Amino acid sequence: MVNGQHIKLAGLFFVQALSRGILLSVIPLQALSLFGDAQRTSLLFFAVSAGGILGALGMPVIIQKIGNYRSFLMGSMLMFVSAILLYFEDPVYFTIGLFFHIFSIAAVEVSLTLYVLARVPRRQLTQFEPLRIFSSVLALTIGPFLGVFMDQRWSHESPFVFSAVCVLLALIYFWMLGLHRTQLPRSASTGVNPLQYLVRYLKRPRLRLAYGLVLARSGWWAMFVIYTPIYAVEVGLGEMTGAAIVSLGTAWTLSVPFWGWVGRKYGVQFLFRSGFMATSVLTLLVYSVTSMPIIASGLMILSALGATMLDGMGNVLFYRAVRGSERSEMTAVFATYRDAGQLAVPGLYAVLLKFFALPVVFISASAWMLVATWYCRYIPKQMR
Repeated sequence: MVNGQHIKLAGLFFVQALSRGILLSVIPLQALSLFGDAQRTSLLFFAVSAGGILGALGMPVIIQKIGNYRSFLMGSMLMFVSAILLYFEDPVYFTIGLFFHIFSIAAVEVSLTLYVLARVPRRQLTQFEPLRIFSSVLALTIGPFLGVFMDQRWSHESPFVFSAVCVLLALIYFWMLGLHRTQLPRSASTGVNPLQYLVRYLKRPRLRLAYGLVLARSGWWAMFVIYTPIYAVEVGLGEMTGAAIVSLGTAWTLSVPFWGWVGRKYGVQFLFRSGFMATSVLTLLVYSVTSMPIIASGLMILSALGATMLDGMGNVLFYRAVRGSERSEMTAVFATYRDAGQLAVPGLYAVLLKFFALPVVFISASAWMLVATWYCRYIPKQMR
């Protein structure tokens, strides 16, 4: 039976994710317009994501100093400000706004993960995680197409205003749930050097595995979100079609509860192996038919189903591996996976696109998902 409190908590992730989902396709398209081509856009995302990683690693220090509640407020306010800065069609304002946007996502994710670990019993995480993923990705399904539609059919400022309003609604929802009154366990660490808990994280094999697999998944989604609209524009399908492909691909989120059930019944290892392999094969097929945009677009949407299978268990590998006394430090390291994906993927493509045409993004994404399939062998078979 679905827990009503879990549904309410998952609803917060929907509202919060909608604030960034509405800009998911608007941001790369505006970056492409401001900076001229796919390679320069890749360099921009690479540089900004590097700053985002450093900011995320500093979150435990910030949480120690001002507390998790104020850290959540800080992240939310930065997200609000970023929506304003991203609105201006100026490279400097856009770059600053993009950094605030990426850092605020990491800050909010660290804070909300700590609230999840405090509110949801460990044995119920495999039931809650599909709900959380479903809510978040549903917002990221609605957002990309709606954002571009609002930008082109209503006004340029409308998606940015919508994003800012969603930030405020998420804050109101947060207070209504009473999360600001949740008591979190105190960290056993008093250190302020991010390298200390980064080293501790890397010494734990299960934490390394959780990070590596979620990084592969996140990197694929970063490729999908950033380069699918760019591919659509370059082959003449147009911006609206590119945004529609992203939205249709993420629409597979509707199947996340089913994949959560599959993971609980047949095991997390089985689900992850199947998802990584399916995504790898289908993305390779996209590469083979890029000269036929309609077929490639259909395969791209289908390949997102494989990635959605991985979302069925979300971050359960990390939740199961982290110790209660080091949650804030280890969560801060783990939360860098999103920025690391946005750093590694554009960084890799900034180099590759200097020598190869755009379809190289698809074959390289297929390769790292195949490598991730092999590493799934280290997930305990009995994990449900």
